[in-house]
Amino acid sequence: MESIGEPTPGEARAALDDIDRVQRAVRDTPWPVWLYPVNGVLLAMFALTALLDSWLAFLGVAAVIIAVNVVTGYRMGTPWALPTDRGFLVCVALSGFCAALAQAVGDPSGPAWPVVLLAAAATTTYSIGSILHYRSTRR
Repeated sequence: MESIGEPTPGEARAALDDIDRVQRAVRDTPWPVWLYPVNGVLLAMFALTALLDSWLAFLGVAAVIIAVNVVTGYRMGTPWALPTDRGFLVCVALSGFCAALAQAVGDPSGPAWPVVLLAAAATTTYSIGSILHYRSTRR
C-alpha cells in the first residue's frame, strides 16, 4: 500500500473534525413526520399486548416496530443511526421502560388499568421526545 506521507497535526485534526461533523449530520437527519405517530401507536400496541395471552401478538408487534424503523432508516440512508438529541433519547428510553413494565405487570386475568396507564405513558413520553427530535432536526 502506498502512502503519500504522514499528515501534519493540523491535517489530522481537520480530518477528525470532518468525521465528527459528518457523523452528526447523519445522526441528525430529519425523520419523516409520519414515523412519529406510527411509532407512538406501535409502542402503545406493544404495551397492550400484555393484556393478551399470546406470545404471537407480542412478537408480531415487536417485529412490526423493528421492521418499520429499519425499512424507513434504509430509505433515508441511515438505518442504524441514533439521533444526537439527548432529550429524545431519554424519552425513548422512558417510553421503552413503560412498555417493558406493562409487560411485567400485565396479566390477562387481572385488572387492565395498570397496563392501559403504562401504554398511555409510553405513548406520551415518546410523543414528547418526538417533538424534541422534530425541533432539533428541522432548524
